[in-house]
Amino acid sequence: MDSELEKWRNIGKSLEEMLRPHTYPLAVKLVKDESEFPERTRRPEKKIAVCQALTLSRRYGWTVGVTKEDSGCPAASLNYGWADIDDSLIRQFFLGVGYVSNDEAAKMLVESMDRLEAGKYGGIVVSPLTRTRILPDLILVYGNPAQIMRLIQGAMYREGRRLKAELIGVTASCSAGIIRTFNTGEYQLVVPGNGDRVFAMTHDDELLFTVPTSKAEELIDGMKKQRVAKYPVPTALPMPPPFPIP
Repeated sequence: MDSELEKWRNIGKSLEEMLRPHTYPLAVKLVKDESEFPERTRRPEKKIAVCQALTLSRRYGWTVGVTKEDSGCPAASLNYGWADIDDSLIRQFFLGVGYVSNDEAAKMLVESMDRLEAGKYGGIVVSPLTRTRILPDLILVYGNPAQIMRLIQGAMYREGRRLKAELIGVTASCSAGIIRTFNTGEYQLVVPGNGDRVFAMTHDDELLFTVPTSKAEELIDGMKKQRVAKYPVPTALPMPPPFPIP
């Protein structure tokens, strides 16, 4: 276990060295129940949203565990299978706050949200990757557009295949980020939604990139091989541009 944890901590160190992010990259693990939380996992004293747990971990450096009993976000509880919530209530909320124009559009939005099998996972643990206490199912990296560009370049290195993004302005980090990556095993680019920004202090310039653990090492390798520009990107304006031609 210790050697496996050290492997993921080193991947976190590589990400921090190459990206210099303002907050910790995160290890994320879905668990059956709180008995799988590692020692010294912090639990919320009040009900919180999953996006708030991500903020506590990436900004404070805490390992945070959230169960269905801790969840204060109806949309997250629905998507994680933690509560038997009628979809119509979520549709009414999306319609009422103006996310969609009519009930059909609200139905389309709710049906398109990423979900876990109801009752299969009773909790989630997030931990700073460089000091992780969990073996992650996926990795989350918050960054500005230039930092996310570097991650995309690393992700494309092995196959040259462009990444596809399906964007949604609601339930973004917790659902479109965590659940979609977990379900598909693919990278995801996420534009944080209103919940992330209003409740979880996500900054205006932050995007989210999620990495399935099966692809983490190839991502790091691809980022190391890229030779045009590292981060921070130089701000000179050379003309003509000096491309490195082999």
